[in-house]
Amino acid sequence: GSKEFTFVPGTVQPGEYNFSIGTAGSTMLVLQAVLPPLLNADAPSLLLFEGGTHNVHAPPFEFIQKTFLPLVGRMGPTVSVELQRYGFYPPGGGRFNVYVEPAPALRRLDLVERGAILSERARALVVNLPPHIGERELAVTSEQLGWMPDQLDLEESSNAISAGNVFTIDIQSEHLTEVFTGVGERGVRAEQIAARVVHEAQKYLEADAPVGEHLADQLLIPMALARGGSYTTTTPTLHTTTNVEVVKKFLPVEINTTQLTEDVWKVEVLG
Repeated sequence: GSKEFTFVPGTVQPGEYNFSIGTAGSTMLVLQAVLPPLLNADAPSLLLFEGGTHNVHAPPFEFIQKTFLPLVGRMGPTVSVELQRYGFYPPGGGRFNVYVEPAPALRRLDLVERGAILSERARALVVNLPPHIGERELAVTSEQLGWMPDQLDLEESSNAISAGNVFTIDIQSEHLTEVFTGVGERGVRAEQIAARVVHEAQKYLEADAPVGEHLADQLLIPMALARGGSYTTTTPTLHTTTNVEVVKKFLPVEINTTQLTEDVWKVEVLG
């Protein structure tokens, strides 16, 4: 029946940490939880993770590597990741390492324009599965987006303790790379997985805003720690609006959301 709690953080202790989830639970969500205090610690850190690397309701490794961490890097710290083994549901067993070189303070980040599209690619990864699964996913992309064969990549791997499938679309623009992902599920056809991802990518391209709906809620904590930042995005999701209110409870910042057009909003963090 508790109605409140008190949180009194101690001094941040950088160093080497090992997080073994023991299931296929998302290692990426654990990383996003422990990373913020280490970004401006007084020494580097090495983080070792074991568990799920690709989960249905969590950011996948490719999103963290290509989208989230490069933007964190533009705020000052250097964060590098190395994937050693994929981890899928149900056994998990994925492994990756993260090296954090902190910065004395985080710099403001502004992402209000996407700029020109530089590259569009689709990748179908099949791990311990027949390649036709990935081929069918890429065929959906070709049919619905009209992309050429040189934009479609099929990758086969056995680097996991179970079977798994990941379909990603990377859209690289002048100011960032957005990654849209679908993870294979039992009983769900490959064509359905690909169609979901294609639809999400299409919505992103039509909106002409740099920040996708998932990145929108994940940028709020780094920007709040930097005491400033802004971005334009599609209509904020419940994840984003909830995170806005939670962050304001913990840090002395204001976060304003302003609708610019029918589909585009501006989010601004003010220290």
